[in-house]
Amino acid sequence: MSLKVMGWWALGVAVVFGLGWYVGASGRGAIEQERRAATGRAEFAEARAAVLDARVNLYQTNFGQANRLFESARVAIVAAQARLRQSGEPEQAGQLELAVSHLREAQRLSLTLDAAAHVPADQALRVIDAVSAATAGR
Repeated sequence: MSLKVMGWWALGVAVVFGLGWYVGASGRGAIEQERRAATGRAEFAEARAAVLDARVNLYQTNFGQANRLFESARVAIVAAQARLRQSGEPEQAGQLELAVSHLREAQRLSLTLDAAAHVPADQALRVIDAVSAATAGR
């Protein structure tokens, strides 16, 4: 085989490789963005479910379980905050700081066996719902 034929083969392989890479990479950005959105919805749903479950435990005077659930919700909100900051939405991440402080207050009240812990839990739930709705619209 001559050098010229080998050159054409090498060029053909390079073109096929480049075309395959381009086709494989196309649409990846949209898929990644949808994955991040789904992860965000899951974090908000997890936090919301934990707060609602904690409120039920407060009404059943199971303050220990309510405290653990408030902590679980707080962890999910902190993860959502980090994700929002990474995706360039610091104002929504800042709003979630209010939910975190309400959850800490609910934890403090549940540790003192105070059924009034449902008030900051409700406030945290409102903030979570508001930020979730704001980020879902994007």
